[in-house]
Amino acid sequence: MSWNLFKVNMLLYMNNPIAINSYAQFAVKFATEYDSCMRRGGQLIGKESVLAGNLPLMISLLNVGHAKALTKTQPGKHAFLADVGEAIKGYWTGATLQPFPIYPIPAPGSIQNLILNSGMVTNPGTWPKVPFEIPTLSSLVFLEALVLFAKIHLFTLQGMFMTTSLYPSAPSPIPAPGVANWVGYTIPNIPMFGISLNQSTDLDSPDVDKNNVDGPLTDKPIKIKNRPESVFTTDAERKNADLGLTTTDETINEELRDSLGSSTTLDDKVNKILEAERKKHATGLDRFYSKAIQSIGDFKNLLPDTNEQFQQSLAELQQELQQEKDNCCIDCD
Repeated sequence: MSWNLFKVNMLLYMNNPIAINSYAQFAVKFATEYDSCMRRGGQLIGKESVLAGNLPLMISLLNVGHAKALTKTQPGKHAFLADVGEAIKGYWTGATLQPFPIYPIPAPGSIQNLILNSGMVTNPGTWPKVPFEIPTLSSLVFLEALVLFAKIHLFTLQGMFMTTSLYPSAPSPIPAPGVANWVGYTIPNIPMFGISLNQSTDLDSPDVDKNNVDGPLTDKPIKIKNRPESVFTTDAERKNADLGLTTTDETINEELRDSLGSSTTLDDKVNKILEAERKKHATGLDRFYSKAIQSIGDFKNLLPDTNEQFQQSLAELQQELQQEKDNCCIDCD
C-alpha cells in the first residue's frame, strides 16, 4: 500500500506538468515523497524505520540527472532511471535508522541486545542495471518501473547498530557495547485504514441533522460534485465536446468518480486511481501535454548532429596538419 500511495501522490503531481515550474521543484517533490515512503517501512528483520535520510544529496543528484536528460537530443538515448537510482543511493548515503524497536539478532558474542544506541547505513546498496528505456507519455509507466527497481535496491542496503548488549559471564551476564550488522530494508504492503464513506457530507440532504455538525450516518454513498471541466484537450476531444459526445477519457474519469464515492478505505481508492490510469494508457489516450512534448522533440531533431560535426572537424584538422607537414622543410622530419 505504501508504494501505491507513493505512486498516486507522484502521479497526481506529474499529470499536471503545467504546475511544475522547474525540474528543481520536481526533484524536491520526488525526494519528499520517497522519504515519506521510506518512513512507512523498516529494516527487513528488526523493522527499524529510517530516522534521517540524506535529502540534500538526493535532490542535488536528481538535478544533475535532469540536466543530463535535458541535453539529450534523441529520445531513448539516456538511462534516466539510472540517474534516479544514483540519487536514491545518495539518500541512503550517511542515513540513520531509529533506535527502536530493539534489533532481535544479538551482537556477536552476546546473548541479547538491551539498547540500540544508534543505527546507521554503511553501504547505500546497488541500483539494478537498467537494460533499456522506452519513451512513454504515461507517468504511471515510469513510476511502476521506478518502484520495481527501488524494491530490488532496498534489499541491498547494509548497515550496523551500535548496541548495549548482555554478554555471558559468571555469576551473571554483564552489559557491554556491541555492534550488530543488518542487511535489507522493506516497505510493507499493508492496507491503510481510511475514513468510512457511509457518512453524508451534503448539508442540503434531508438525512443530515443541521443542528449536529457531524450529521447522522446514512447508507447513501457520497457523490463527488462540482466535477471540473477539462481545459486542455486534443482537437478530437474538443470536436466531440462540441457535438455532445463523451470521450474515452471522460468515461474513465466518470467511472473513477463513481467508484471513489463507493469506496470505504484508502487502500481501495488508491488502487482504483492506479487502475483508471492503466486503462487510459492501454487505450492510447494522449495527455494534454503530448503536443508540447512532440514539439520539443521536433525542435531538438532540427538541431545539428554534434557527433557528425566533431568527426568532420577532426578530419579537416588532420588534413590541415598533413598540408603543414608537406610544406615544412626537410629539417623538420
